[in-house]
Amino acid sequence: MRRRTLIRTLFASALALACALPAPLHAQQGGQAQNATAPTVLDEMIVTARGMASSLSNTPGGVGVATETDVLLAPKGSLAYAAARIPGVFHGGDSPWGQAINIRGLSGSSVIFLIDGKRVNTATEINAQMGFVQPRDVERIEVLKGPASALYGSGSLGGVINVITKKGRFSQEPRLTGEISQGFSSNTEGVDSYGRAAFEDENLWVQLSGGLRDHDDYRGGDATTMTNSGYADNQGRLAAGLRWGQGLTTEFQALVLEANEVGIPGGSSTMPANAPVTYPRTSNAMLSLDTTWDVDAGWLKALELDTYYMKNDRRTRIERPNAAVREIRPVGSHETVGAKLQSISEAGAHTLVAGADAWRWRMTSDRTYYRTNGTITFDDPTPNATMTSMGVFAEDDWALHPDWTLNLGARLDRVGMDNDDSSGRTEGSRANTGTNAHAGLTWRFAPGWSHSLLAAASYRAPDIMERFKSINLGGGVTLTGNPDLDPEKSRCLEYTLRYAQGSFTASANAFANWVDDLITEHRVSATNITMENVGKARIVGTEAQAEWRFAPRYTLYGNVAWLSGKDTSADEPLPNIAPLMGTAGLRYDRGNGFWALGEIECAADRTTGPDDVEDLPGWGTANLAAGYGADSGRLHHDIALHLRNLLDRRYVNTLANSRGMTVLEPGFNAEVLYTVSF
Repeated sequence: MRRRTLIRTLFASALALACALPAPLHAQQGGQAQNATAPTVLDEMIVTARGMASSLSNTPGGVGVATETDVLLAPKGSLAYAAARIPGVFHGGDSPWGQAINIRGLSGSSVIFLIDGKRVNTATEINAQMGFVQPRDVERIEVLKGPASALYGSGSLGGVINVITKKGRFSQEPRLTGEISQGFSSNTEGVDSYGRAAFEDENLWVQLSGGLRDHDDYRGGDATTMTNSGYADNQGRLAAGLRWGQGLTTEFQALVLEANEVGIPGGSSTMPANAPVTYPRTSNAMLSLDTTWDVDAGWLKALELDTYYMKNDRRTRIERPNAAVREIRPVGSHETVGAKLQSISEAGAHTLVAGADAWRWRMTSDRTYYRTNGTITFDDPTPNATMTSMGVFAEDDWALHPDWTLNLGARLDRVGMDNDDSSGRTEGSRANTGTNAHAGLTWRFAPGWSHSLLAAASYRAPDIMERFKSINLGGGVTLTGNPDLDPEKSRCLEYTLRYAQGSFTASANAFANWVDDLITEHRVSATNITMENVGKARIVGTEAQAEWRFAPRYTLYGNVAWLSGKDTSADEPLPNIAPLMGTAGLRYDRGNGFWALGEIECAADRTTGPDDVEDLPGWGTANLAAGYGADSGRLHHDIALHLRNLLDRRYVNTLANSRGMTVLEPGFNAEVLYTVSF
């Protein structure tokens, strides 16, 4: 409570100061929010794919961007829902607080999650990653669908999600900028508070931001309350940038987030459906220091050194897992230290990004059993273990011709792992060598048109849990890791066609991904299930999206994605493949600060899963949103109303980890958001 009061006091003071400042120090932000939904045909720039700014039209492979507006329009500002507005990206069905992300049928350790380019290492069996940063503090989310880049190493065979936070900027004149917002939603009922203030000058910027969220259990479309689905969290972040001169700049940030009583209705797949799973407390802390030197001397253009430390603690409460146990309290701590040195150089027709990086993930865990007979026992679900990765990489953009660009990338890693389990249960060290490589050719064959072809190979090293876990599933059955697992390996082909000119933009792609040495659970006896390399998979799909400004104030937009996945070793469908899904909408921009949109989201029936996965009917929902923004003196005011699932439709997310439960998606929800920016 004291922390919440302090955050609110800080930002109320910042707002009062902004109102009192003389004009030369004040930054007029008016119009930014009112134009948030204005249509654009500009070619978006991303940094995640190539390690430097590059346009979407010149980037081979599946890439996408979820903007700040997408985050605002997502229910409760969910990062997972916002990212899922990109075709081929889907959100899971666990807790609304930290939902999982599935990219083209792959998730968990097969997808790398980054905050400002810093890798988040944590257990993925019960997801939490997407809750580790305050949504209102996010500027955009960049997504690589599949192994479209050689920069990231193990785990990128499924893709990369890079959450990029808001930061200050250097300014010719001293100024103070910021925003304060308050939101309320009816389902889940609760409030969202956020504030940000930044001082910006020619050689220095300093930013302070923070947010609070507190939501009750949500209701499904038939008014069924999804018990144990509420959450509360708070975040504070300090960021700063310093320009030293001669092209040398340094950025620093410190982020601390804590969540309490996070309910997870989907829970853990290793627990029965009647055992509520909750995070009574989970937290994330990150420190980073990034230095960039714009050398611009001869062929060498820039050098960048990034370092970071991240720690997330996860405390879990599992209630009534069986008749003999009243409660289980697993505790896990995940520490990651990482660094990256990268250079950008130009030589003739070549632009080369090259460098080296390393990170070290240390995981410790323990588990306490509170039994119904009054005794307390302890064990370790996973021995204390360390995973270390060291790699070198290079990406070359080669301008073969003004209309032809060849992108080549390669990476070599050594991934090692060891644990210090004194029992000798799984004690030992393991190491793997992994490689990423790709070649992508882009041809701009007509004004506004481009198409590209990408061939890529990637890998994923087994993680700590897969190698060393030991979980008692009850009934005398144990789930164990396997220290001798081999890395998963993938080969991918993708074709993309894009058009952007005048008032119309569109893109379509088709891909095929072959994964070897799939790591899955394999029953070896009546009492033991272990992790094994037993599978091969093939995933194919197509995606398309378009936006058309057919009149000065009206824009049509839509997207669609289709997937098919098969375990070719077992000759059966893969379990985590979403059905045909799409979105279509109409947006209106009055030009005087008023905007409105209506859209529908829909999914086809899921009837192609494995025999032990329930078929699910298709669904469709309708959403409306409207807002108005206006200036008042030195301030800009925005108010927006979002109405989701207007018909209160009852439906189930096909990717929900249900444990035999029926985990409904939220029914009708009304959300009001008021923002003051300065």
